[in-house]
Amino acid sequence: MKKFTQHFLAGIILLVSHTSFSQRDKDETDPLFTSAFEKFEKGEYKESYNDYTAYLAKKPNDNNALYNRGLCAYEMKDYKDGITNFSKSIYSGRKKHDAFYGRGLCNYKLKNYKTAIADFDTAISYKPDYARALTFKGAALKELASYKEALPVLNKAVESDPGYESAYYYRGIVKYYLEDYDGGLADCNKALSIHSYYDTYFWRGLIYLSLKKYKESITDYDTVIHHDPKYATAYYNRAISYYELKNYEKALSDNNKAIEIDAAKPEAYYNRALCKFELFKYKEAEPDFNAAIDLKLDDSKHYLWRGVNYYYQNKYSEAMSDLNMSLQKNKNNETAYYYRAIVKYALQDDKGVIEDCTSALSIKKSHDTYYQRGISRYMLKDYTGAIEDFNESLKIKPDYKLALLERGVTYYQTEKDALALADLSKAIEIDPKSGRAYYFRGKLKKYMSDVPGSCADLKQAKALKYDKAEDELIKNGCQ
Repeated sequence: MKKFTQHFLAGIILLVSHTSFSQRDKDETDPLFTSAFEKFEKGEYKESYNDYTAYLAKKPNDNNALYNRGLCAYEMKDYKDGITNFSKSIYSGRKKHDAFYGRGLCNYKLKNYKTAIADFDTAISYKPDYARALTFKGAALKELASYKEALPVLNKAVESDPGYESAYYYRGIVKYYLEDYDGGLADCNKALSIHSYYDTYFWRGLIYLSLKKYKESITDYDTVIHHDPKYATAYYNRAISYYELKNYEKALSDNNKAIEIDAAKPEAYYNRALCKFELFKYKEAEPDFNAAIDLKLDDSKHYLWRGVNYYYQNKYSEAMSDLNMSLQKNKNNETAYYYRAIVKYALQDDKGVIEDCTSALSIKKSHDTYYQRGISRYMLKDYTGAIEDFNESLKIKPDYKLALLERGVTYYQTEKDALALADLSKAIEIDPKSGRAYYFRGKLKKYMSDVPGSCADLKQAKALKYDKAEDELIKNGCQ
């Protein structure tokens, strides 16, 4: 049967922007302006905002004070008010790169990405090598999924200021989306060498995950979770790495934590179901598969694996329903055809097995699909067809013990004794605990007049608890 594998989708979130603002044009002659300026520098943004407001009551068109009050609003996360103040500053005569940049950042925070890009472009027109405006223009293009457009903008940001951490950070993310994982990794490493932000570790962890460097990914997500123990997506992504390393218990624990923090994340339920599946907890996995589908994670693969989970619980009707739905959503899902064939085999529908295996093989050649079709052909006494399928299976996987065994059994049925003996002996060499292989080799040796060898093989089959061996021993008169 096919080895169970599944690809995960890494959760992506909008991360905190690395920005830095400086006030402009301190007015040393006015105590109120000076007070507001100094309070801002101390991080007392509300108090600074209030002092700038008092100052502007006297000088309502002072573009420096309006600009600085916009900075206060930004730091207090009142981005709409920030836009108002930066706009008033511009209208009052502050047609400088920093005012358009500030307004652009507020629009960026409000997810008005196209408007933000227009502001950043204006800032860049005043100052062409303005690394911060270039960087956040690139970041806004990233949010619009315009990754190819974002990359040259971020390249220019790096050229303009090789020491600006955010330019490397956002370029690393863009390279991730462009599947340049090595380039993205290099940019994240550079960003971390300048400043150690935990969200950079998040993205580097995601890039490591894409590069299948699961241990390194886990280490980065350890750092993220240490900084923010409530970061659901970090647990979710770390679970993926644990899963890929076959540490299903730890993957299960992380998915539990991700769901505890964010119960509306369907991927976490699905991934938790996969972990339980791998731990043979099929009954426990079922509610999680259901939850994922109920939360609209309902494409072909999700019905497929819920169907497989039903199969392992012997719920064949439910399994058939889900596998049919999986194929309805994606008629080229080779694995769904294969598992529907497996369910049909359990229901003794060998003609249906052959039909689904043939459909699967038209999409992808697979040793286990050829094997399964061969088994059903054998059951229908199409021994020639069965041998052809076992041959194809063994071309793909020469040491596939099940195909060797069943081809040997089929040769036995067609009285091709030498070929049968070679296959059964090879199957035993690969798997010395195969009672079925010893049983049929024992029967074969009797017809080849090797009675002692026959009795020895049948006794071994009995020792391995092959249920038909004892009757054959008695029939052969073996002591």
